[in-house]
Amino acid sequence: MSPSIESLAAPLAYKASFDGDAPADLSEDDEAFIVVKSRSLEGMQKEALVHTGAIGADGATWRLTCDEGPYLNGTDLAPFPLAFFTTGMVMSFASNLRAIALSQGVALENLTLTLDNFYTMEGSALRGTMTGGALPAELHVSADGIDAADLRAFAEAAIRWSPASAFLGKELVSEFSTHLNGDLAPVDGVKPTMADILPAPGGDFDLIAPITGEVDGIPILSKVSAAEQLFDVEGGVGSSLKSEQKRILHVRGVLKITENGLFDVRIQLFKPIGSVFQFYGDDPVHRGGQGRAPSGLDYLSAGVAFCFMTQLGRYAQIVKQDLQSYQLIQLTRFRAHAPSLEAGEAEAFPVVTHVYLTSGEDLAHNQKLVQMGEQTCFLHAALRASNPIVVSV
Repeated sequence: MSPSIESLAAPLAYKASFDGDAPADLSEDDEAFIVVKSRSLEGMQKEALVHTGAIGADGATWRLTCDEGPYLNGTDLAPFPLAFFTTGMVMSFASNLRAIALSQGVALENLTLTLDNFYTMEGSALRGTMTGGALPAELHVSADGIDAADLRAFAEAAIRWSPASAFLGKELVSEFSTHLNGDLAPVDGVKPTMADILPAPGGDFDLIAPITGEVDGIPILSKVSAAEQLFDVEGGVGSSLKSEQKRILHVRGVLKITENGLFDVRIQLFKPIGSVFQFYGDDPVHRGGQGRAPSGLDYLSAGVAFCFMTQLGRYAQIVKQDLQSYQLIQLTRFRAHAPSLEAGEAEAFPVVTHVYLTSGEDLAHNQKLVQMGEQTCFLHAALRASNPIVVSV
């Protein structure tokens, strides 16, 4: 039986000591290289280790947990995958915006960023036509001490220099490898990776110990309020497990900056009906970062991994496939220079995901599982698309 968030009895997010070998850093100068190792827990729950070599970061390991709300019959104890991605996006924008303002000698007072992300799901899981999609995100920025024209110029430059925008503004085709019941297996329907094949990450979860799950005495990650459990309504209990789908998802993140320079983000899922979660993050650009909480790129990368994991579990449930456990190692890499008002932009590279399945099904069924996991994953869809950020101030 798989462990659960409850049985592991740990904070939803914490900085961890890691007793294993550090992942090989494949990055070059001015790059961030992030390794996410994730495994399935009970039901729709998941946990991940995020090993970060992000620019300005301290090489920390973060342990994060993920769950789903009533719409996927989850226990709703931890944030849903898109919450991590939205948090990472808005933190990345805020980090650059603050750096650009400081470079121009402007103090942004009462800075608030509100990010709305929209995704689509349409088609039939049983016929293999169900597909996830991503629509343009909308970012609203407000601050005192600056006129609207300058604030817009700063915000547009911040987006241009953001690795999160590079993820969304250029078509990136994700790459995969698959292990089935301990053996390397060929993939079908997704792009195979040429990267080195890595061993399954499961044992690494026994090599961590909590350092702290708090920052300034507040949990790094917490649930603020619970969604109402509604039946037989759009976005209600079990609605995302229907074999036929045609719907739009809406996630909102609101970021403010604390007195000691941390990012405070509150995330709510409007469609389907979800709970509110609070994330704290540190800024690797501002003051060099202090590793007090995960960075925006840590959360962003974890979100992609968690979303793909959810789609594997969700598809297996819908088609009643024998999927006993599933794990992955995901590699994300970004290039970003110091943000400025000058022309230029960040760069993101295709995501590489190594998938490890324990299943009673044959190879063809598990190849289809991985294909449908990628096809229905909102965030791999966001990578496949090219969506500019819509800005207002």
